[in-house]
Amino acid sequence: MRILHTSDWHLGRNFGAVPLIDDQRSFLDWLVELCREERVELVVMAGDVYDRAIPPAEVVPLCNDAVSRLCANGAQVVVITGNHDSVDRVIPPYGMLDPAGAHIRGGYRSIGEVLHLNCSDGPLDVVPLPYLDPQASPDDFAVPAGLKAQDSSGATFERRLRRTHQFVLEEAVRAAGANRMVRRSLAVAHAYVVGGLQSDSERDLAMGGTGAVDARVFDGFSYVALGHLHRPQGLEGREHVRYAGSPLAYSFSEEQPKSVVLVDMARDGSCRAVEVPIPVGRGVHTVEGLMEDLLARKPSPAVEASFVRAIVTDPGVVLDARQRLSAVYPHVVEIELRPAVQGGAHGAAVIELSKTSAMAAIEAFWLDSLGELPTEGERTLLEQAIAAVQREEHA
Repeated sequence: MRILHTSDWHLGRNFGAVPLIDDQRSFLDWLVELCREERVELVVMAGDVYDRAIPPAEVVPLCNDAVSRLCANGAQVVVITGNHDSVDRVIPPYGMLDPAGAHIRGGYRSIGEVLHLNCSDGPLDVVPLPYLDPQASPDDFAVPAGLKAQDSSGATFERRLRRTHQFVLEEAVRAAGANRMVRRSLAVAHAYVVGGLQSDSERDLAMGGTGAVDARVFDGFSYVALGHLHRPQGLEGREHVRYAGSPLAYSFSEEQPKSVVLVDMARDGSCRAVEVPIPVGRGVHTVEGLMEDLLARKPSPAVEASFVRAIVTDPGVVLDARQRLSAVYPHVVEIELRPAVQGGAHGAAVIELSKTSAMAAIEAFWLDSLGELPTEGERTLLEQAIAAVQREEHA
């Protein structure tokens, strides 16, 4: 059977101030057509359907329409919620869409559930593992029944504080294990698995490493469709545990090609996974240099079509940078002024101001910041400014 693995649509997200709804619509149109051409039987979407808990009204129909078209083409669809999603706003009344082939799951209500799907070459057990916020877990989650009655409020609070994503995910996988019926299985999870490479556009699941999950949690599954990290990747030593990545670039750290994963799974659960490049959406590119050099360059068609971050290294004031750069890079969305230092060593000199003249202190700062001393014209202006301040102090 053939499975398509996608994740992290983040419908409703902008790139800087630029709305991405048109690119997201183009991606979903392409995805539906790809599934039809490749005769995909199962589509799994591993969380972060929307970019925020209350998505803009105009993007909700995009998701609903895409799921409807996938089902109309004969595919079954499994969608889980991610850490950006609101369970209440993504999940319809529980199981309502299951008869149509759309299985949408989120929150702790899904714990232990196994979807027993009938596929063209035999049965498949799918375990939905949406993002489970450890601090939002029920107070009696994973507590032996005999301890619930005698549990104190203080112990409940302490247990809630100590919960990690590793713990709640392990409990969810353990609960599902009791309900699995066949050997061939697929887990759909939204988590940060240790060893995955991060980007700048992901929201941390927790502070201090409590959001990290060991890949061994997923041992025993034929394939694990992961969401959360935006870079397409398989985990080292576990190629059947994969991130599909986001379909569009959402930060300048995502210059790598975007893709979805086509998985051919045999009756015994063995898999062959292939990344399919996504042909829609703008790429991202960073250019760096003096303003004069940046304006003189002839960007490639790919760079010209990309969102561009310009790092301008001119030592002085740069006027009208965005307007001037837009003539060469039509989609420049971020400009960073980062003057190049030619010779100074930042923080190398320690100056006792009480024993140093004002001009000597300014010269030391100037040299450390710009790598050169002030010019004669600049020195004259600085001396005039120092004299004016001194007159003001003695007035």
